[in-house]
Amino acid sequence: MDGVAATMAVDWNAVADRFCAAWTSEAGKPDFDTLSAMYAPDDDTVIYDSLPPLEGFRGFSDLRASIYGDLAELKVVRTGDVIARRLAEGAVVVTAYPMRFHYRFANGRTHDFDARISEVWERRGNRYVIVHEHPSTTLEDGGDQAEVPSLADLSG
Repeated sequence: MDGVAATMAVDWNAVADRFCAAWTSEAGKPDFDTLSAMYAPDDDTVIYDSLPPLEGFRGFSDLRASIYGDLAELKVVRTGDVIARRLAEGAVVVTAYPMRFHYRFANGRTHDFDARISEVWERRGNRYVIVHEHPSTTLEDGGDQAEVPSLADLSG
């Protein structure tokens, strides 16, 4: 799908489900082709991931080239309804919803947690694309919540 059609009423729950399904993979890599159509192609699109690096990525191509080298499986599921707020006469829509992540790395280590994602969608022509994304996560490993594991710690 090329972004999200903006010419009709948008079912943001369905959009979130397509987004989560595109990130889900039992083969290690998400469906980057589907995802790249959902993100604005601009280099100044800021994407924060659920795992480090905490400074995020500049543009989807940066994210695609940089993440999940040792990922064996990723499962992303929406766990509640999407809250969508239309701004600027519908030119911008902010969405937020809870989700559940399951990572399994090549070394067998797993990482599971709940998150809430906020996305800023901008209408460009007849579609919406993500121009900013930021998940807020809750680590459930029972450890010190001040110590966020690095991707190297999880996959190494």
